[in-house]
Amino acid sequence: MSQTETVEVTCPAGTVRGARHGEEGVDRFHSIPYSRISAPFNDALPASPSTLIDATTPRPDTTALSVTTPAATRPGADLPVMVFIHGGRFEEGTHADPRTGAAGFSRNGVIQVQVGYRLRLPGLARFPDDAPSHFRAAHDCQLALEWVQRNIEAFGGDPTNVTLVGQSAGAALTLWLARRDHFRGGFRRVLALSPAFPRMTYEKRKPVLRAALGKPLTRAALNNAAATRIERGYRRLRTFYITDMALGPAPLEPEELAEVDIVVTSTREEMYALGAGLDDRGFGELTLRGLGARMGLPLSRYRAYIDAARSLSPRRLSSRFFSDSLIRRWVDAVSERAPGPIWQAELVSAYGPLRHSGELETLFTPGTRLNDWLLAYCGGARPGWPEYGPKRQVLRAEIDGPGRDIVHDPLGYMREAFRTA
Repeated sequence: MSQTETVEVTCPAGTVRGARHGEEGVDRFHSIPYSRISAPFNDALPASPSTLIDATTPRPDTTALSVTTPAATRPGADLPVMVFIHGGRFEEGTHADPRTGAAGFSRNGVIQVQVGYRLRLPGLARFPDDAPSHFRAAHDCQLALEWVQRNIEAFGGDPTNVTLVGQSAGAALTLWLARRDHFRGGFRRVLALSPAFPRMTYEKRKPVLRAALGKPLTRAALNNAAATRIERGYRRLRTFYITDMALGPAPLEPEELAEVDIVVTSTREEMYALGAGLDDRGFGELTLRGLGARMGLPLSRYRAYIDAARSLSPRRLSSRFFSDSLIRRWVDAVSERAPGPIWQAELVSAYGPLRHSGELETLFTPGTRLNDWLLAYCGGARPGWPEYGPKRQVLRAEIDGPGRDIVHDPLGYMREAFRTA
């Protein structure tokens, strides 16, 4: 158990009291409020300055952010900053997750900020008076980034050297915040790990949600509804979209991204767990026939896709299909259509399938090649392999072994299958 003592940082937000963990060599500031939310479905406003902010204890159920710094870092030290946005299907996750390697990053000179945001309906439902592409989950994160810009220098961070990192749903939010209509200069570069977007927009799912809630889909009606009713309605909605995220920012429009540096990754076997049982029983091709059209694979493109998928994963057709339709298609879309510099990586394991989130433990463990790479990237280093570009060059890298190759267009086999235009 590490020895702790209180430590205070005075910044524009107020005096923030955190905890110094002597054995870890870090200062932790837990669950700092960055916004004011007047009602669950209202847009947040920036938090008002406070005389004293108690950040000594995690409060994972709040919409807040946490900051971890090297112990006794002085204001103006200009350390690079990593802002991490958690995943969890827009249904779960917290800014207080202890598994993000914050202490290791801090001991290596990178300040980590973990951001929480509103989930489920409060974060993703839309109303007629919302601006185009506006989602409260993304707006919450935008306010967190603005808090970082105003305050991180007092914690020893460099507000001009911020790297935005997200995984799964969090990666979708990083890309959403990199849209030209959202980007405000709050970060310099992006790492989007296995981004996950819903296949349909909120507007197309609105009739199902209205039936599930049994209430008008207005801001006033939902703000006045009991939280239990909102949650019950969301669970009903969820049952209609078991092969997708029920809600999320959509549609993905890579052409709308600002020209910031973006590294986008997938794991080779992302969603194999979803299809494993079906494949083991020999139902792989039958699954594609039954779910293909519903999951974005038109019947006219079915045969070409299944032939390509079988050549890659002969015994794992449904597993390959779930991986491609839920994650890898979005990685390909960003790589193909974003206007700015893009680097793509396909992460694999030397010891077997590497599934969704399987890279995170290695990414957050000090001393691994992947962790060393992220430290350098946050510090301003270039990604270290060729841009995707016209040659569609992609880094294929083992997270737990020496394998590292530049391959050509590993996601090309599914591009036509999941073409949306």
